[in-house]
Amino acid sequence: MFNFEEELAKYGLNQEKYEQLLQDCSNKVQHISDDDWSEICARYGLEFNPDTIRKGSQPPLIGSAFVSEYYKWKNSMDNSDGKDDSYFKELQIQKDELYKERKRLSDQRREYNRELIFDARSEHLMDRLVDVANRLNEEKPLIFNERWFKPNIHKEAIMFWSDWHYGMVTDNIWNKYNTDICKRRIKAFVEMSKEFIRLNNVDVLNIVMLGDASHGAIHTTCRIASEEKACDQLMHVAEIMAEAINDLSNEVNHVVLHSCYGNHMRTIQNKSESIHSDNMEKIIPWWIEQRLQNNSKVEILYSEYKEFTKLNVLGKNICCVHGDLEKNFKDIGVTLNTIFSRKFGETIDYTVSGDKHHLEEFERFDIESILIRSLCGADDYSNDSRLYSRPGQTLMIFNDVYGREATYNIPLDFIS
Repeated sequence: MFNFEEELAKYGLNQEKYEQLLQDCSNKVQHISDDDWSEICARYGLEFNPDTIRKGSQPPLIGSAFVSEYYKWKNSMDNSDGKDDSYFKELQIQKDELYKERKRLSDQRREYNRELIFDARSEHLMDRLVDVANRLNEEKPLIFNERWFKPNIHKEAIMFWSDWHYGMVTDNIWNKYNTDICKRRIKAFVEMSKEFIRLNNVDVLNIVMLGDASHGAIHTTCRIASEEKACDQLMHVAEIMAEAINDLSNEVNHVVLHSCYGNHMRTIQNKSESIHSDNMEKIIPWWIEQRLQNNSKVEILYSEYKEFTKLNVLGKNICCVHGDLEKNFKDIGVTLNTIFSRKFGETIDYTVSGDKHHLEEFERFDIESILIRSLCGADDYSNDSRLYSRPGQTLMIFNDVYGREATYNIPLDFIS
């Protein structure tokens, strides 16, 4: 590599004079100038034989190799003039980005090739498997019966209506409830139940009223937290039930209504002095019967024992109570089974109760006990007592093979 400034200085030249010398030599070669070679040598003080300059052999700075390297050096110097570090940094950044892009393309190409290889192997494997399956179909065909079978399973549903407390008003951190919300929750429960009834091809729908359909006026707090008078509550909720049953009858061949009484509509406020059967809720099934007397699909059953109602669903005995008389839910199966066996000479398979406003289920001595949520949800009393539970209702599906096959515990707190 030449140090061009030092090389030119050896001959008394700088860049400007050197480039002019090259121009004079070029003009002479192209016959643009009439100067002879001795004049050119004299002009720049070059003590060389003019003929050697003409041939380009002397001095070295006239040779083609030197001239070519000189102009490369000059161009690099010219390009760097006026360029600060940021320019070169930008060039480096672009270079790095270009490198990364090449790497990305390389990685993508490698991944694409890997996918091609995988697809090729998969297709090859599938071709092999198809060949094996076809060979087996010839050597060992799988024979099936082309007749279609319809499952010979009869199904019934039980819809539990528990603790609606129609007329109650509450608005706490857990729950908001009033007559409008009550109606909308009932409608939602009915609509979702209709979907499950269709899904399970149910023939018969049993509806069990577990009590406390209306809020009543047994306590001062009940009277304060009610939108309507007790009698108005009762008639309104009875009509809501009649309309719901009529709607549900469109989905099945037969609807059977069973009922037991709660404690919020007893006629005497003092629980110790009240008679369980002396309860205004007995008006509800009577009203429903009057309203649906022309609906041949609906049957109203009146329980002989007002503290509980019993039903047999596809061979399974079910005992339903409101639950206010049961001191310990864990003992409810044993207690009711004792009563049931003494009265009817039969044992029970399931107990279902409400009153406690929360969902619970357990099995004891082969008796399954189910506690149903309330439609109303947490009121001011349960809120103050830290007894929160989600509002909801329950639909069960039974078949004639093994009994309960599905339970839909439908939460309704999304309506508030």
